Order: sequence, then structure tokens, then C-alpha cells
Amino acid sequence: MTEIFSMEYYADPFPTLARLREHEPVARVSPPFADVDLWLVSRYDDIRALSTDRRLSVDTQLASERFRTSGLAMGIGTAWEKAFVVNPADNVRQRRLVGATLTPRIVEGWTAVITETVSTLLDNLDSDLVQEFGYPLAVTTIGTVLGIRQSDHELLRGWADTATSPDRAASTQALTDALAYIGEQIEIKRKRPADDLLSLLLNASDGDERLDEEEVTAIAGNLLIAATDTTANFFPNAVVALLDHPGQLALLREDPTLVDRAVEEVLRYSNPVVLSPGFRFALEPIELHGTVIPAGGTVGFFLAAANRDPLAYDEPDALRITRATTTHVGFGHGPNHCVGSALARLQGRIGLTGLLERYPRFGIAIDRAELRHRVSPFMYGFDRLPLILG
Repeated sequence: MTEIFSMEYYADPFPTLARLREHEPVARVSPPFADVDLWLVSRYDDIRALSTDRRLSVDTQLASERFRTSGLAMGIGTAWEKAFVVNPADNVRQRRLVGATLTPRIVEGWTAVITETVSTLLDNLDSDLVQEFGYPLAVTTIGTVLGIRQSDHELLRGWADTATSPDRAASTQALTDALAYIGEQIEIKRKRPADDLLSLLLNASDGDERLDEEEVTAIAGNLLIAATDTTANFFPNAVVALLDHPGQLALLREDPTLVDRAVEEVLRYSNPVVLSPGFRFALEPIELHGTVIPAGGTVGFFLAAANRDPLAYDEPDALRITRATTTHVGFGHGPNHCVGSALARLQGRIGLTGLLERYPRFGIAIDRAELRHRVSPFMYGFDRLPLILG
């Protein structure tokens, strides 16, 4: 039996997640990378229900002292705690103001820069889809969107990659450095505002309500970390999933208009986020499937398990790009649903379309069994994905 967070688990978490989902849907786990107990939830309906349950809070100020000192909490004592990890009233206010800067019109306005970046990267793609396409696309997009100069994009990539690693000391340092850098950029934008997301966030208002500087720093840092790692891993996950299901790949090649549905199905089937790093904290005892989560308990959502729940999907372990049910929890659910989901979908659509048009007969350049997965409790992806381009 594969142990959670073992090397075997990282290589293929889905059998272990299926076992938990069926036999231990609320699993109490002491992870090897942090001195804290976690209650990990794996069923689709449970995660959707708990995402809106007022008995749980995302406010790290309400977490147990053990959690706050475990190294598992991101950004304790920094501005990060003000990004969607606050009381419900502030959460609603922040999301309303951020939503005004991430409207469909504004997001679609980034189509040109994403399309140009995809084209350039594909022109120069030698083999590795992870390092030569996924990460550069993610970093260039979020860096450009935030208004960060291109010479600093590699700094963003390093911080984003390290922030989700199992080395929690390194993760905390990366997050601290990223927030400090964003704070410096905010000072620049105050003096010279431009047509970029950081400037939009600084100027966002609804009547007398505005975002303060710490909130802008935290929100920009949240978008940087989330947008980089998830987008970078989406494309190799999508390619491997499609190659593992050649009939679905053929269908997409025959009908490119299915690309949006293919993006959604990949996000369900092989989402880059296995375990959401956005933990919840029980404000009172919660009983679920015979297990009591105590007051103060730390709750985590196995999004990858929920997205393959047989109670929610027919044939959940199969990739089907024409699947009728497209709802998934790849971006979370409820009031803490990922605010950058529209941008992620746009990158997925443009990037996957570009790859299929430029290299319609791509394949994996090494034996499938030789692919090495990332070692991360939160993310699912590959260290590298060498392709035969054709």
C-alpha cells in the first residue's frame, strides 16, 4: 500500500487517492514535511460543501499555534496573510475589487501577448515542454500582465517554483523575497502607473473602498505563485494525458473547436494541483463520515481525488474531451475560487492550440516509464517532458 507523500505516491498519486476517497474520505495525516496533523478530504461533494461551510475559515490568524509554527503555513507574519486568507467581510471586499480588474474584457485583452509568446516559444522549442515552453509561457504572461520588466522574469520563476516545494524553509524564504520585490514594484507603479494589473490593483475602487498596499502586495504575490506553477505544469500534463488517450488526441486534431472542452477535461483529469495549499481551519468540531475534525483542526482538500470521484463523473479515470459534465474543482470552489482562472483558461486554450497546429504529430522522446514526476505535496507534473516534434 502506497503511503501518502512517499516517492511512489508522487510518481502516481491517483491509486492512493482513490483508496482514501473510498475507504477514508476524511483522513488524518501527519505529513513528513511538517509537524502538524492534517484532516484531508477527498470526495467531490464534501469538498464543494466544505468550501462554503462557515464552520471553516481560511484565516490563518485562526489556525492553531502548531500549524502556524509547523512551516506548512505560507507567509506567516507577512503580507501574504492578507490575500484571501482573511475574515469573510474582507474576503468579499477584496474579491469584488480584484474582480473589477480581472473582467472578461481585460483578460481577453491579454490574448495578443499570450499568442505572441506562444508563437515565439514554439519557434525555439528544442524538445523539453516543461522548461522550454510551460515555465517560460507562465512567467512571461504573469510578468507582463503584472507589469514586471522582462529582465526580472527569471527571478519570478525561481520564487514561484520554490514556493510550492516540500522544503518549507526554502518555500517561506522564496515567498518572502517575492513579496519584498513586489513591494518595490508597487512603489514604482505609484510614481509611474501604467496599463498593467499591478497598476489596476493599486487604483481599484468601489466607492470609498480600496485595496491597501499590503493587500495589493499579497494579491499580486498570490497570482504570481499560483499562475506560474499551475500553468507551467498544465501543458506537460495535457500532452501526456492526450498521448495516453490517442483516440481523444485524434478527436482534438480533427476538431480544434473542442480545445476549450479539452482544457476543462485536462483540468479535471490531470490538474496540476493535487492538494490545495489553501488550508481551512475548523472553528468548531465537524463530523464527516464518522470522523470528527476537532475545533482548531487543519483541513486540506485533495482536489485531484475529487476530480476523479466516481460519484461525480462517469468513467472518472478516463480522459474524455466531449464529457458532458465539465464542472470540476481544479480551481477550487466557493468564495475562495481561484481569481486567476480566466487567465489560466486563456493560456491553456492558446498554448494547446498553438502546439497542435505547429507540431501536430508530437510524441514523447523517451519511454513513457522513464518520465520523472515533480516531488511536491501540492503539485502534480513532470520535471521535464522531452518531445519528438513533428
